[in-house]
Amino acid sequence: MAKKGKELNPYSLGFAQVIAVANTDKEAEELYAPHMDYFYNRCLHVYNGFADAPGYRTPSTIRAGIVAQVGKEASLRREGLTWKDFVNEGYIIAGSPKTVRERLTEAMKSLNCGHLMMLQQIGSMPPELVRSGMELFAREVMPHMRGLWPNYEDKWSPNPLPEAERAMPAPIDLRRIETNGKTTHAASPAAHESRSAK
Repeated sequence: MAKKGKELNPYSLGFAQVIAVANTDKEAEELYAPHMDYFYNRCLHVYNGFADAPGYRTPSTIRAGIVAQVGKEASLRREGLTWKDFVNEGYIIAGSPKTVRERLTEAMKSLNCGHLMMLQQIGSMPPELVRSGMELFAREVMPHMRGLWPNYEDKWSPNPLPEAERAMPAPIDLRRIETNGKTTHAASPAAHESRSAK
């Protein structure tokens, strides 16, 4: 970025990370290990020919990047990995809120990254586990991450329009009925009540 005369703004970069939060590190392993094993050891068998769209990148770029993540070579590298391997080798950031905060802060600072795309549901995770992990992350991890880059402006995240410029719904006339392009007028509620009283 310096060679191009541009600021090294962390918000210009984003990365995706699998995150699993539980009350303790031990509980995280008990709850999430079977699902991580299923996902990484059983679901990522992608034929090399499908690793990238034809003509999208050069063969050397594909070999250097995507082939390391999917395909036969990646499967061999991941074969038999355990929970500790997933955690220690950075496949996932998992554990108690404190552990996740520390490891996530370390990862984002080492990458100089301001945008995180969290993957909190993978493989065979049941909805209840996903919800509880997301709620714990929102309550006990996310608030601590917000001030990570106070000296930089996030120019990439969308901002809401000023209230004066926001679109407002059109008023609804409940007495006017439009069906298949034809407009009819319904009787007023008072007229309907007087007819049903007779």
